[in-house]
Amino acid sequence: MTLDPRGTDLAQRFHRFAERECAGISPLYAALARQVAGDAFLLDLASRAGPGQPPPNMLFAAVHFLLLRGDSGHPLAGFYASLTPEPASPDEAFPAFQDFCRAHAPDVAGLLRHRVVSTNEVQRTACLLPAFAAVARESPAPLHLIEVGASAGLNLLWDRYAFDYGETDRLGPADAPVRLMCETRGDHRPLLPNALPKIGRRLGINPVPLDPRDPEDTAWLRALVWPEQTARAERLSAALQLVAEAGPEVIKGEGTAHLPNAVASMPAVGTLCVFHSFTLNQFSAEARSGFLETLRRLGRDRPLFQIGLEWRGAAAPELVMTRYDATGRSSRCLALCDAHGAWIEWLHPSHAESAIDRTRPEP
Repeated sequence: MTLDPRGTDLAQRFHRFAERECAGISPLYAALARQVAGDAFLLDLASRAGPGQPPPNMLFAAVHFLLLRGDSGHPLAGFYASLTPEPASPDEAFPAFQDFCRAHAPDVAGLLRHRVVSTNEVQRTACLLPAFAAVARESPAPLHLIEVGASAGLNLLWDRYAFDYGETDRLGPADAPVRLMCETRGDHRPLLPNALPKIGRRLGINPVPLDPRDPEDTAWLRALVWPEQTARAERLSAALQLVAEAGPEVIKGEGTAHLPNAVASMPAVGTLCVFHSFTLNQFSAEARSGFLETLRRLGRDRPLFQIGLEWRGAAAPELVMTRYDATGRSSRCLALCDAHGAWIEWLHPSHAESAIDRTRPEP
């Protein structure tokens, strides 16, 4: 079968996924993605992912979901470290993957149409924390948190987690059920507080919120974790249990549309902090522009901070802190980070200063 232009573009996306995203992390997905790129049936199946959703992540999550749900009797399960203690060689997995997808095509397509990548990687809060600390140094407590792209709300409870950056840099409750270790790279250690900042109100916004008490939703979150990442799966389980008990509010809707009401609902005393991690990549260019313009407009009435952990074209994801107020905005790139929060490279102050946004103050 000859691939149409869309299929060719999609094939390239699977090749990039294998080489850039899976390298050193998931040998199974890397091996599968390279071969999916040459299979017209699987490319057509992956194309059923919704607008803005990454087809490789969605296809592999859908298959993983079905395997975790109980279809682990299929030979494909023998290649997944999440399902067997001694998985078979990834290089031999493709025929079983191909057979599984053909046998379960309607179920896979249904998941691709109705689910979205709503990864809640709590390890990323280890990279976000130094930015929250920077906000707390500049503005009065408590911090009122609004997370755009909150999924199940796991990252809204970062003050309930314990953090270990090595040496003596340890913060958080001693009995925290979620413990996060983050390697520090480079010549400068992150600027950390003596204690975690005080949090006031917390609110999440997500187009398709996930309920930490719903077995189907939690199974989807688990399926989004790559098979070899067993420690990540354990963190997710611990965080889900904590969030199910604490229940931070996550409202359904698009971030830009619901942000004004979310800001208006925050207490008058304290500092507004809007944050997001690997969310803007799912926005269209128009939606990103509208989101930033909304922040500028809201900042004219009440100062607020934006913390973003996103890919912006650098060698690694960037941790950026932006302040909006009546005079305009100023933005600093604080650090480079691992995509899943495993390490952080705090930037030298002179380097960070060079990244200040020189946008002219708005009237």
